[in-house]
This record gives sequence, C-alpha cells and structure tokens, in this order.
Amino acid sequence: MLNNLHKPNIPLFVFGTLRKGGRLDFYMEGSQFQGMGYTQGKLMKSEIGSAYIDFSDKNAYTIGELYLVNFYCLLRIDHLESTSGEFPAGYDLDIIPYWPYSAGNDINFSDENKSFALFYRRRNTPVKIQCGDWINRKKPIEALEKFLVGERDRSLTDNDIIKYLTDYLTTY
Repeated sequence: MLNNLHKPNIPLFVFGTLRKGGRLDFYMEGSQFQGMGYTQGKLMKSEIGSAYIDFSDKNAYTIGELYLVNFYCLLRIDHLESTSGEFPAGYDLDIIPYWPYSAGNDINFSDENKSFALFYRRRNTPVKIQCGDWINRKKPIEALEKFLVGERDRSLTDNDIIKYLTDYLTTY
C-alpha cells in the first residue's frame, strides 16, 4: 500500500529564509531541490525583517527555489510559517505561478512555461471566510492530509496535488 504522506510529491516555492544558505534552511531537510524559479511580484522585507512578495507590481519578479517535499516536511514548515511566533504576522499556504529561472536570460511571464507550486503568502490583509462559518473555513493542510491518505491506491504527482488544492481553495 502506498503512503503518499512520505513521498516527496508536494511542490513548494521558497523565496526567503528557507532557501539554501538561509537562516532557516534546515527546515527543508529531506526535501528534493528541483531548481531555481521566479514569480511575478516584488520581493519585500517587512518591518520585522521577514520576506514577502508584493504582488501588485506585475513588472517585478522574485527569485526562489522549487522543492518537492513530503507531507511531514510541509507540516514542519507550516508550523514555522503560520504558528511558531517566528513571524508574528504569519503566513498562509497558497498556490503561486512560477517560471524556470536561468541567470542571464530575459524574464518572460509566458503561459507556456508557467507552472504552479505551493508557497506561503504573508498575512497582511484580512481573509474573507467565504462560507460565513469559522468552523467550516478553508484548512488546506488538513484537506491535503485527507487527500494524501485517501489516495492510497495510486501514486500522486505534484500536478495531482496542485490540482486538488486549487480546486479546494477556489470552491466555496
């Protein structure tokens, strides 16, 4: 029987302290580095020193690293990003488009080279609870765990996970 919780099949884009050589890169232990990428938006430093992306600037780009992580690595990172107190404003799990990065090449935000990965978005604006019920709000980590456990009969790919979470996060 498959255990999708252990399989590194969750694509994660990191752009701050989790990058290689970053202060918290040890959280990425056990992940598989897939290469460099970039996304639209300007890399910013908050008042307390943490990194975030300002998505309002569509002409700027932020360089990051793409990893495949397993669910337990994602849980470790989720604790750091959303509950540990390391970053008081916190971050929430979301999906981001990214493009492969190659130094010296022009930046091209074309749809043909675009892929998607999970990332942590800074909590800087209130989030509307679309269902109107706090108990039934979106909980992507819990939903992803149920999905991974429930799919024991097949080996999930990174695209399966992105599709599932995209559907989950956009369904009210």
